Amino acid sequence: MKIAINTTSAVAGGGVTYIKNLLVYLSKLDTPHYYLILTTHAGKEIFSFPHPRFTFLSFQLPSKGPLLRLCWEQIYLPLFLKRNNVHILFSPANVCPLFAKSSNVVMIQNIEPFSNRVSGNRSFVQRVRLKFLKLLTTASIQKAQTTIFPSTKARTDIEKSGIRVKHAEVVYHGINKEIFHPIRGDDKMLLFKKKHQLGTFILFVSNIQRYKNFFELINAFVLLRDKIDNTIQLVFAGTCFDREYYNEMKSFIMRERYENRILFLGSIPYEELPYLYSACKLFVYPSTCESFGMTLVEAMACGAPILASNREPMPEICADAALYFDPMNPVAIADAIMKALKNPDLVSALARNSLKRATDFSWENTARDTLKIFTRIS
Repeated sequence: MKIAINTTSAVAGGGVTYIKNLLVYLSKLDTPHYYLILTTHAGKEIFSFPHPRFTFLSFQLPSKGPLLRLCWEQIYLPLFLKRNNVHILFSPANVCPLFAKSSNVVMIQNIEPFSNRVSGNRSFVQRVRLKFLKLLTTASIQKAQTTIFPSTKARTDIEKSGIRVKHAEVVYHGINKEIFHPIRGDDKMLLFKKKHQLGTFILFVSNIQRYKNFFELINAFVLLRDKIDNTIQLVFAGTCFDREYYNEMKSFIMRERYENRILFLGSIPYEELPYLYSACKLFVYPSTCESFGMTLVEAMACGAPILASNREPMPEICADAALYFDPMNPVAIADAIMKALKNPDLVSALARNSLKRATDFSWENTARDTLKIFTRIS
């Protein structure tokens, strides 16, 4: 069986992490199937590896912008699939070609278009983009033979919106245990902290977007002025996808004179993230709209004590490995941080529960369950 996987939408964050690990672990399964990995020139550099059953094909047009990628997916891709006798196309970023003759499996990575609260905070152009993505996602779900959701929460949100799903499967993302594990007393850790001027810090790892609730966490941290050790830092790591939002936060931080205590590290290399997770005093996750929450699992695998939004799927993913708070209420976030910092036994219990909960997530299982879906519809 020939399976094509369209990775052209994976540009940063959890989407790249998912594709990179799924491909590696699919390649480890003993099957007779052949895979065509469709990607961009940049994606080929990230994803490709030598394997007799994997062919990596890069395309220029999808990397030139969302509109051109859409044209490529809907016009060129069906012709390519037919010409190459592809049996199944897997589209892991919400949208599949609506006129392709091959069988389609689509995964819903982005549930933002189905959140009314999130879209209400966006500009006019962004709201139009989200509505268009909602239409395409809806059509893709109806076209696909199977729709994969990375959490029960994602599946529930889609079904509550009234969309008819032919066949739904929940397949959790995994964790690379060779990379993500606790690091203690390592010389590289000391060098890493020195490089980024880190002392004792609270951490949030995520790309910068409004629905991630960075501002609410910053507000909460400022509310703790003179209530916690004034050497504790608030540290963010991730790529900025909303420059206007970032500038608003930086202006607020300057007005509050917190420039030395609230740090934006930008994008940190994937292999260095375990140093951040292992070194942090607390990992705080205030997002309001997620389909899974990859960095939550990474932080748990490193034994970080977790404070998380009480919005699903965070409780689904973390279970008893987190202390939960209302992500829209800076006072509630501040109270959760204060409670943890004043209670070392609670922090130790959260760290133990993190390590235990992380064992439930495995890229081996993700790849195996995904392949079962491909095999069933072939």
